[in-house]
Amino acid sequence: MNMFLSGNITIELLVGYIEGSLNDPHRDEVHHWLETDPANWEFFNRFKEAWSNPQELIELSKENQEKDWSFISMTLHESDKVKSGRNSKRLFSRWWIRVAAVFVMFLSITGGYYLGRNTNRPLSLTGGGYHEIVVPAGEKSKLILSDGTKVWINAGSTLRLPNQFNYISRDIWLDGEAYFEVTHDKVRPFLVHTSDLDIRALGTKFNVKAYSDEDVIEATLIEGLISLETWNIFNNRVDEVFVQPNHKAIFVKKKNPVISDEIIREIDEPLRPKRITISKPIQVEQTISWREGKLVFIDETFENIASKLERRFGVSILIENEQIKKVRYTGVLKNISVEQALKAIQFTARFNYSIHDNTIIITDETTVDQK
Repeated sequence: MNMFLSGNITIELLVGYIEGSLNDPHRDEVHHWLETDPANWEFFNRFKEAWSNPQELIELSKENQEKDWSFISMTLHESDKVKSGRNSKRLFSRWWIRVAAVFVMFLSITGGYYLGRNTNRPLSLTGGGYHEIVVPAGEKSKLILSDGTKVWINAGSTLRLPNQFNYISRDIWLDGEAYFEVTHDKVRPFLVHTSDLDIRALGTKFNVKAYSDEDVIEATLIEGLISLETWNIFNNRVDEVFVQPNHKAIFVKKKNPVISDEIIREIDEPLRPKRITISKPIQVEQTISWREGKLVFIDETFENIASKLERRFGVSILIENEQIKKVRYTGVLKNISVEQALKAIQFTARFNYSIHDNTIIITDETTVDQK
């Protein structure tokens, strides 16, 4: 998990130097590194300030940091029960959470190459009695509907809704991801229509991830009750499956789907195409963290992480090394740029990256960085 700055100098060595815990050879090594280049002194002094005053630099409050850590450590503990023996590099300690957080926030202060900034605005298109809300990649949006329902819409999503709800039901259509806090109405159910199924609610909080270009639809219930309705091709009737809080309903669109590590951890049974599977009890934080500007990764492959970064920041990421795709990472990142996210992941994986417009190319350390 070493983050190499140059030569043999790592973040761990700098922290040890600051705290006076290094042995003589390592201390001399840092001394030599500082004396070889004035830029090293500048970097060290700024990092020392960040390390000494983390509460002034980290946007997350102490309460949120503890919450994030409790969530990660508990999830890793449960994951290890199933996957003990997997050779995986992880951020195991509060010390490493502090290192990663301070280093990422330090980068935000000293500057970096920003991609995916808030340069666009969600588009609202009106026609035929409907509004269509388009949220570009790299953006997210919040709406309050006419019935008081609150909707957070994630990047790369489209939400279609009528100009006015009718007297029978409240229908919307989603391609993408959205989080709903539905105003209770015992007469008119709230219906979220996706490409393959409908989600029905009266008044509740839930998250739906239903991108048309992905193989899986997910509906995660936070509180209340929802049901999923889908057409059963085997018996030609509508199946209705109810979901309890802290559970996720998973619908697979086709055979041999691409399944995320997150879903694999959450289920106890094989997934079958065109059927709804209910997860075991889960912690919902990882699923809904996007709403607060967080990226939460639990023992997730870099390949899966890259696809999330692409949608979050509106970039294209090409990983040219197959081994780097398999590297696993655990951590919480909040309100940072895509380059800062990559630098945080470099605590775990050794790789180079170069940025060309909105394309990021990931290579191994032996490749010369052309950035």
